[in-house]
Amino acid sequence: MRSFLITGPQAGKLPRWGLLLLCALYVLPGLFGRDPWRAQDAAGFGIAHTMATGTAADWLMPNVAGVPIAEEGPLPFAIGAVGIRTAMLLFPGREHVAHIATGLTAALGLAALLALLWYAVYELTRRPGLQPSDPFGAAATRTDFARAISDTALLVLIATLGLVARTHETTAEAAQVVWVGAFLYGVASALERPRRGALIAGAAVAATAATSGIVPAALLLAAWSVLPWLSQPFRLVARPMLAVGLPVALAGSLAWPTLLWLGDAQTRAFLDAWLAWNASGQGWPDTRGIGYLLRTAPWYFWPAWPLALWAGWRWRGRLGEPAVALPLTVALFFLAAVPFAQRPGENLLLPAIPAVAILAAIGLPTLRRSVVNLIDWFAVSAFTVFSLAIWAYWLALITGFPPRMAFRASQIAPGHMPEVVYIELALALAATLGWLALVRWRIAQHPPMIWRAVVLSAGGLVLSWFLAMSLWLPMFNERNTYRGVAGQLARAVVPGPQCVAAEGLGLTERASFAYFAALHFGRAGERCDWRLIQDDGPVARADPKPEPGWTLAWEGKRRANLDERFRLYRRGAR
Repeated sequence: MRSFLITGPQAGKLPRWGLLLLCALYVLPGLFGRDPWRAQDAAGFGIAHTMATGTAADWLMPNVAGVPIAEEGPLPFAIGAVGIRTAMLLFPGREHVAHIATGLTAALGLAALLALLWYAVYELTRRPGLQPSDPFGAAATRTDFARAISDTALLVLIATLGLVARTHETTAEAAQVVWVGAFLYGVASALERPRRGALIAGAAVAATAATSGIVPAALLLAAWSVLPWLSQPFRLVARPMLAVGLPVALAGSLAWPTLLWLGDAQTRAFLDAWLAWNASGQGWPDTRGIGYLLRTAPWYFWPAWPLALWAGWRWRGRLGEPAVALPLTVALFFLAAVPFAQRPGENLLLPAIPAVAILAAIGLPTLRRSVVNLIDWFAVSAFTVFSLAIWAYWLALITGFPPRMAFRASQIAPGHMPEVVYIELALALAATLGWLALVRWRIAQHPPMIWRAVVLSAGGLVLSWFLAMSLWLPMFNERNTYRGVAGQLARAVVPGPQCVAAEGLGLTERASFAYFAALHFGRAGERCDWRLIQDDGPVARADPKPEPGWTLAWEGKRRANLDERFRLYRRGAR
């Protein structure tokens, strides 16, 4: 490996106010001012809401208003339920504060991820060995160098495309990224404080098992066990690190399954279903997993993956350096597991992003200036065009001109009448002006700092996300929420503790109706006087067939989805 030198100006730190502002603009939009959205977000919220309003059994066996969910662990939803309970205590009698509480919980988790990654990189890069010695005294201090690389890693993480949407949802996948960040920080800090770091890393493995199951926890344990063989610094602390960390990881991972096993027949049946789900997740590698990885990874890890590949090549002669060995091992274990997945998805890609971001940051100091400029120009071009498109379609939606653009924009939520919210408009304008000022500063000043190569990528992604979650949030919320149809449904049901039997109802709809309409869904075998049926596809457009013994009390659908219909029946022939 050719030597390189990072001078004091190159290791200049990103202004703290700028870094904190960028993190706030990344974390807060998309978490507040919206309802639980369909698909995984609403289902995850439904589990947390059921826990917060249910019994101890609901905390032990995750479910959405009575439907068991054995495909995930209870930990992230229990944290969300604690947030809901806290909000209920602070705001008694306030209606529909639960989803705001889970949004705040998710925001705190995302902020924790950013902090954990920064400190993990700082622990790894302030050690001697990563930066070559400089007998002439021109190099940056180890502290300045570590701070600059940490800032860079944080910017790369924020700029990565696959992370932004998923971490703003109430899902196990979003929580899993936080546990990976905690694992990276714990293992990194174990180089100086083996027992303390091992305790954090072991707790992160246990949290992973109680969130995403056995396979991701086993991948973290495997990466942790391999590190002493690859890196001498980890080998020196392996005994105290693993002696403390492994028992914590194993004991914590077994805690929840043990409680299920010690319970009654119902909890043991839930444990069997959870173990069966874990066993069915992995198998022999096939073309589905490989194809998914090759098709998804290039855009999912952009712009981190080219920089990470360069780092692996540039540091190939010193792979034993902790700053290289730790993220490389974690990333490779998660990515290598994708071809073995029987249901390939983001559950294995998302946890690899923090490690890939660290690798990318380590490779940046050795990039040539021409490559840095290429990254900058791509970021400026791509995000400026994308942001202009967001503005153009929003203006067309508001003004109706040009008509074709206005029509396409209106199809996001057909029938919804958009309104201008001047506070959000002012914030969107301020964010756009901030982006233009950042671009002007980068082009005019030619700053030498390491993080300059990714500051525009991070700023551009934050701008695009902020515009989408400010200007377009009412449209997206109208498209994805069930609040309106739930209100109609609630008015059709006779007030009181009515039992409703559900047929064909998805988890998203079940969670939304239990929350917004306060429906009590009947358990298996329970006799209910109300019956709610969901029709999907062409059936939703056809006239419903009579249901003998039941009277149609209400029929409705969301304007955003005409291929979805709900029918409410009341027992009786009248």
